[in-house]
Amino acid sequence: MRRAALVLAAAALTTQTWAVSLRDIRTDVKVREGYTRCVVELSGETEFFQRDFLARRKYFLVDIYNVRPAVAERFITPATGPVQQILVLNRKDPDAQVLTLVFYLTDVRRYRVFSVKSPFRIVIDVFHSPEGVRTTTQEARPTVTPVPLVPVRPTPSVPVVTRQPPQRYRADGKKIVIIDPGHGGSDSGAQSYLRIGGRRVLEKDVNLAVAREMKRLIDAAPNIEAYLTRESDRYVSLADRARFCDRFYGDLFISIHCNATDSSRKRAARGLELYYLNPRGATRGSLRYLEEIENRNGGSNGGSTPDWNHPIFRSLARESLLKWLNEGRIVCEHLKAACYQIPYYRRYGNREKVIQSAFFYVLFQAEMPAVLVEIGFLTNVYDCRRLADPQFQKQAATALYNGTVAYFKARDERFEPKYLALPAGP
Repeated sequence: MRRAALVLAAAALTTQTWAVSLRDIRTDVKVREGYTRCVVELSGETEFFQRDFLARRKYFLVDIYNVRPAVAERFITPATGPVQQILVLNRKDPDAQVLTLVFYLTDVRRYRVFSVKSPFRIVIDVFHSPEGVRTTTQEARPTVTPVPLVPVRPTPSVPVVTRQPPQRYRADGKKIVIIDPGHGGSDSGAQSYLRIGGRRVLEKDVNLAVAREMKRLIDAAPNIEAYLTRESDRYVSLADRARFCDRFYGDLFISIHCNATDSSRKRAARGLELYYLNPRGATRGSLRYLEEIENRNGGSNGGSTPDWNHPIFRSLARESLLKWLNEGRIVCEHLKAACYQIPYYRRYGNREKVIQSAFFYVLFQAEMPAVLVEIGFLTNVYDCRRLADPQFQKQAATALYNGTVAYFKARDERFEPKYLALPAGP
């Protein structure tokens, strides 16, 4: 016991040596030199990482790891220049306290991030001229020593988890669709009350089957391709799904789910529901229940748990609403029209609105038009039998495909859709 205690104490001391404290954050608008500089002075070296959202939302973030204690959260407003505000906030990574600086810009600008030693400082320069290609690192002047965006911790005996910036890419001339089969692995999602073949129907299995079929149909088309956030029965946290989206310049994000109700009195609910982003969240009780189910694993599996009441998330939600809300609604309209070619959906439309808005984590994080599709209620006997049927799964996937290409055609006259006939139903 004594030896174990000494080992734990030594580990605690080693951990403490990784932590650094914030000494100062200062900004300077250098008008003659043509840039705004922000300097973050720390008590020692630590790793930092930049994330770029300029093309879509006109901000970028710098995460600085192992900063303790937490700092006072605040806004810094430069007197002039392209930096409108800098938001200073704390958040928790699974293995570190993180200091995050969010740089809100007037428009897309070049910038650079580098470090200077003795004392250790992280320097962020935002250039005033909008001309040129945006950069995130740059060779510094001889008086400073640039370091990688993800420097190694100074303690060599401790294994380092390298955080690489996302590599964005897209296929030339093709539309890209990110298909997200909800849940998976240890998170089964909703499950049926009805047993088919002696077992309950699990949402994760239906979601994956429909998503795979939709991807197969999309990849067979010449001008569109699809990527799945998971291709097997494995757990993927909502944060990891968001990071997956960050790898692509996607044109559309579709999250596929099965619906459920929270009481036996509501098991008559059936049919299709389509959701686009509403950053204010749901107002009806049934929608709030659905939000809770779909968002419940957002902080697991390596993702940090966000504080949705924090000013940054309220601000980003407003920006997402302004930019993507209308597009999400339009996508839903096309998907609804295509799905209603399926006789079952057309005959047994849900008694509530088919197209609705709610706050789902995956929709908020996706940097593209994003919708969540509930293809039926596992808690309804009639829906459940169809959702478990491979023929109905193919029908649903085909309808979602047709709605997707119809949306692309409506938004891009050069896009030539290849519509598919619905397969026979069950």
